[in-house]
Order: sequence, then structure tokens, then C-alpha cells
Amino acid sequence: MSSPERQQPQPESDRDALLHAALDCYLASILDIAETVASLSSDIGASCHDQLVRLRGRVAYHASVQTLEESRTALHSELIDFSNKARQYNNVLAGDVAKALALLAQSESAVAVRNEKYIERLAQFVEEMEQVARSGDRALAAGQAVELRGFVESMEQDGRDANAHLQAKLAEFQDKLREVEFLASIDPLTGIANRREFDRQLAARAAANREFCILLFDLNTFQRVNYDHGHLCGDEILKQLGNRLSNHVRPRDFVCRWGGDEFVVILECPLANAEVRAEEIARLLSGAYKVVVEGQEITVNIGVSFGVSERGAGETAEQVFQRADEGMYRQKPATSNQPRLTIPNP
Repeated sequence: MSSPERQQPQPESDRDALLHAALDCYLASILDIAETVASLSSDIGASCHDQLVRLRGRVAYHASVQTLEESRTALHSELIDFSNKARQYNNVLAGDVAKALALLAQSESAVAVRNEKYIERLAQFVEEMEQVARSGDRALAAGQAVELRGFVESMEQDGRDANAHLQAKLAEFQDKLREVEFLASIDPLTGIANRREFDRQLAARAAANREFCILLFDLNTFQRVNYDHGHLCGDEILKQLGNRLSNHVRPRDFVCRWGGDEFVVILECPLANAEVRAEEIARLLSGAYKVVVEGQEITVNIGVSFGVSERGAGETAEQVFQRADEGMYRQKPATSNQPRLTIPNP
């Protein structure tokens, strides 16, 4: 009986075609996820959507083993972050709506009970006044009139007190809403402003036609920190970096964590000044970070790339940011010497 023929090695061209097909499917999936996330929540989905679109762009630009591994971790991290934010956001909204409805229901109920008592008492007054009128006793009628006037004044006072109580409760509720709105503009990890507040600040400056520049900072090979030392170490570095950044800008400037390991500064100054400040800030953010991991202090060296753009006449906020983003990626360390993704021979 003849032995089966040995399977021939897959031709190189077939492997390349399979690689490209798999890569196209992966890139399309990232884009589909980004669009789905944005459709689920316009408030908190925009940041995740943009991060995933940019992640797709990076992989498409250079699909190496390292970039694909980093993209897998980044994709997982973004989706977990979106899930947590969506859960917190929904819980806050549900709680606020429930409190508002309960307050209104309580107020309506109290008003209904009070009005019912007033109607009963007024009906009693009418009956008493009819009896006095039939008796012809003017003194008794005068006394009834005084009593009725006092009752009406009491009704008015109760109404004012109830309205004041309701206004106080509504003011308290509005304060809590403002607090929630403030928290929604803060990045929970670093304590500085988040992407949502950055979009608002950027749009406001563009609408006012104010002169400003955008400084965009990105940590080089930051995913490697998470690989080597864990996400808690990476989170601690982001906290320290956010603190360094916020302590070295002017009060009128704006600082935020745009997302992931990217930070943004808005400076109201000419481009030449912004470029000098960007280099200074990049040097400040680069270097050694001391982090305690499992009770042991380690030192992690971080490099920072940056991009700078100045808003031109009639330019949208998105266009300004896009130019800063492009400038930053031109400055990123070269990756041409990284191995391309290949499928091993069978």
C-alpha cells in the first residue's frame, strides 16, 4: 500500500496573500468596533472611537509583530475602559433621574394633600358663613371674616414655604448635577481634564477665533511598560506624568489626558513660543519614573514624542489637532528595523 503524499510547503505568494487577507479583516474589525462604540454613546464613545481609528492607522502603516501585539493589548484596554466609563455614566444618570423624579413626586403628593385639606376647610367656611348669614348676627359674621382672612393668609404662607422648600431641593439637585458634570470632565486616573473637556475647550477657542496652539505628547513604547511591569505600574507612571505636566503650565493654559498614553496642552501663544515650550515640556516628561511594584521600587525610563500646531484662519478644531497628531508621529522613533509579520513555514 503506497504512503500518502507529503504535503507540499505552502508557496510564499500564498502565505503573503493569507497574511494580507487576515490583516485586512483585522483592520476592518477594529473600524467596525470603533463605529459601534461611537453609536452606543455619543458622550463617552467619541474618545474610544478616535483611539481605535488611530490604532487601526498605526497597524495599517506598519504591521509588524510588535505593533500587532501592542494593538491587541491597546484594543483590549480601550474596550475595558469604555465599558467601565459607560457603566459609571449610566449609573450616575439613572441615580440623578431617580432622585429628580422622586423629588417631583414627593412635591406633587404634598401639594395634593395640602390642597385637599384647604378645600375641605374652605367648604366648612362656606357652610359656616351661610349659617351666620341666615342668623343675621353681624358680630359673628365679622369674626368669621377675620378667621377666613387669617386662613387665606395661612394658605399663602404655606404655599410660599412649600415653594421655598422645593426651590431649595432643586438647587441642591442642581449642585449635584454640576458636581457630576465636573467629574465627567475629569480623567479619573490622573485627576486632570479628560478628552470630553478638551473637545469643549478646543471648540470654544475656535468659535471665539482666539489665537492658540496645540501641543500633543505621546509616550514612546509605553505598551512595553505594561508588558514588562503590569498595568498598575503603567497607571502610576501616567499619574506622575499628569502631575508633572499640570505643574509646569500657566493657569490660563489647558492640560488634559487625551486618552491612553497621550496628553494635550492648549497654549494661547504664537507658534514659535509653543514650539519652544513643547521641547521644554517633552524634556520634563522624559526620563526616569520611580514606581513601587509589589513592594519593590523600580525605575522606568520613558521617552516622549510631541507634535505642535497653530490654529490658522478659518481652520476647524479638528484640523488643528490633526496637524499636531501628524507632527507627533513624524517624530516617533523609527520602526523600519522591526521585523515584518510573517507566517512560518509549515
